[in-house]
Amino acid sequence: MRHKLLYILLWCSAMVFAQNDTTALKKEKVRVFQGCSGGMMVHAGYLFGQPAGAILPTGEQISMQGLTYGLGGSMRVNLMKHLRIGCEGFSSNVKSGMTDQHDFLQKGSYIRTGWGGVIADACWRLEKVWPYIGGSVGGGAMRTLSIVDGSQDDWQAEGVAILHKQGFGYVNPYVGMDYCITKRIHATFRLDWMLAFANKQLVFPTGPRLYVGIMFCH
Repeated sequence: MRHKLLYILLWCSAMVFAQNDTTALKKEKVRVFQGCSGGMMVHAGYLFGQPAGAILPTGEQISMQGLTYGLGGSMRVNLMKHLRIGCEGFSSNVKSGMTDQHDFLQKGSYIRTGWGGVIADACWRLEKVWPYIGGSVGGGAMRTLSIVDGSQDDWQAEGVAILHKQGFGYVNPYVGMDYCITKRIHATFRLDWMLAFANKQLVFPTGPRLYVGIMFCH
């Protein structure tokens, strides 16, 4: 129910800005197509929360909470005065050495998440700074490898290792800002919190991510 409400909220927000731009378009005769942009971003964040089933028979938790980092990119088309729509794709990695499980799980344990979808945001094109707010919806998958007994450095069968893969749909609200280095090159900064859902439940771990990147504008 929560993610349905978030979908509706994002859709309504986009429609409000689209309606405002349409009104402005009629009054000022602004062009519909205002250009496009695309580029790459690196990110880092913190993920927390324990999946319900990530427990050994002996009672130990095997899901990791900690630093995540990764890479991805997005492309957008600028429409009218404020509306931007496009697509995105990212991958993010958690390594056990940078989590709360670094003393329990063996080297080589990880959480890898990949996702992609459509994005829509409202952007205010000021002289040097372009603040924006919006969201994205799409799908992805989270793969977790927890090595309890074993080593990635040999060719021996692992004593205890658990591999789990979970597909999901997501809604991802974000805020950000472009700094115009030149007319065609922007530095972009973005903060988001992807909410992934599977089987009508929130997928853990989850948390905020901060992105920094370069956008090339036309």
